[in-house]
Amino acid sequence: MISYLGAISSGLLLALAYPKFDLFPLAFVALGLLLVLVKTYPGRGFRLGFLAGLSFFFLLLYWLTGVMTHFGGLPLPAAVGILALLSAYLALYLGVPVYLFEQLELYETSILNALIFAGLVVLFEYLRGFIFGGFPWGLLGASQYRFLNLIQAADLGGVYLISFLVVLINYAFFALLTDYRRAWRVEAFVMVIFLLFLIYGHFERQKDWSGKPFEVGLIQGNIPQDIKWDKAFKETSLKRYFELSEEALGHGAQVLIWPETAVPFYFFPDQGLGRKIIAWSQAHEEPLLFGAPRLRFYQDRVEVYNSLFLVAKGRVQGIYDKQHLVPFGEYVPLENVFPFLRTFAVASGDYQPGPMGGPLRLSRHKVFGPLICFESVFPWLARKQVQKGATVLVIVTNDAWFGRSAGPYQHFAQAVFRAIENRRYILRAANTGISGVISPTGEILLATKLEETTAPCAKAGFLSYLTVYTKYGTFFPLFYLFWAVLAIPKLIRSRRR
Repeated sequence: MISYLGAISSGLLLALAYPKFDLFPLAFVALGLLLVLVKTYPGRGFRLGFLAGLSFFFLLLYWLTGVMTHFGGLPLPAAVGILALLSAYLALYLGVPVYLFEQLELYETSILNALIFAGLVVLFEYLRGFIFGGFPWGLLGASQYRFLNLIQAADLGGVYLISFLVVLINYAFFALLTDYRRAWRVEAFVMVIFLLFLIYGHFERQKDWSGKPFEVGLIQGNIPQDIKWDKAFKETSLKRYFELSEEALGHGAQVLIWPETAVPFYFFPDQGLGRKIIAWSQAHEEPLLFGAPRLRFYQDRVEVYNSLFLVAKGRVQGIYDKQHLVPFGEYVPLENVFPFLRTFAVASGDYQPGPMGGPLRLSRHKVFGPLICFESVFPWLARKQVQKGATVLVIVTNDAWFGRSAGPYQHFAQAVFRAIENRRYILRAANTGISGVISPTGEILLATKLEETTAPCAKAGFLSYLTVYTKYGTFFPLFYLFWAVLAIPKLIRSRRR
């Protein structure tokens, strides 16, 4: 019983490293304490790892119950049950590496074992971002978004390289607690790696990442989700965005960004309220990016996309359709096979991943790399936009679903890594917040308050530099796989014994 309670406590401590709690040093010891339990109570590796993962994700994602009850119409017990099922699935990606830690006898203190364990954990963390559509929320490295000197190395290997270091530090902590006489080699090795990360980060932050400067206006309309799609409120909503945009222009904004689905109707530039947006754009020089649903007509069907439009001087200059949709939020996976799944997503839309997936180009140097809502947590999507020529990354989102919970804070924090990985400014416009600007070194230059109607302006820049991660990001999964593969001979020898 003590071992199971300890594993649950380990997971809860790890969750406290993330927003809103932000006790990020706990991420360096929470898994180390779990490994101590695994070594102390043999034969329970998977169960202890699974319980730690279950408690971690349950606390980290607690705010999903509010979404399901308030907007999905589910009773609280059903919402808690669904959250428990999701947490149990995600917990497998920690349970399996911890199981292998025990089976491979990685608790025998050595630098090689530390590297193998780190490789296993990060490999499974990487797989979690792809299997069944992927859910890379709560990555270990993401807990360090405030530790700027440490995380600059993300431009070499992405957020996963930071996760790798976090696991190494946990292993060193485990070794110190269980085998302090032999732990000094591991401690020295990890300390050197840690210092190298800090030194690299220090010098990277001294570089000039200003780029070609411009002023951006982020328009946070603060439209409550309960009335956002009310037809009677469409014109009032549009008027609010026009007024806030005028305010931002008065403060010198050269680019205006509205949030995801800020325009709560199907946008047609030559019809209805769409003509008002075009007319407003014709009256102003500054380009406007705004989110709106889009229809595409075929002979036998109509498809709906969650889109971002770039309008300048009264013309639509570009369209981006969301590529990675939110399961049970924007579509219901396997609905054709299992129709009953729709009952778990009564508020779900029926969107399609669209054909327009490239950057939005205003000129040769002014290229906006769009990410809509959930897409901003996927490192490879931002990397793909920069590879295609994006000189600045734009995130539009509607986090009104999450209220004042930890959800908006966790979502915003992950954007810090998209900035560092690709050395691009992040321009983030959110309906109810958090809107903001993040520098290429991960510094939060601007962050609005939640549920505030505002139109702040901030300086940003267009950059064309390509990082190691942007160019060669696919190399690093092989790096983690390499250390994981080294575990195979150990597993064979263990089975023979």
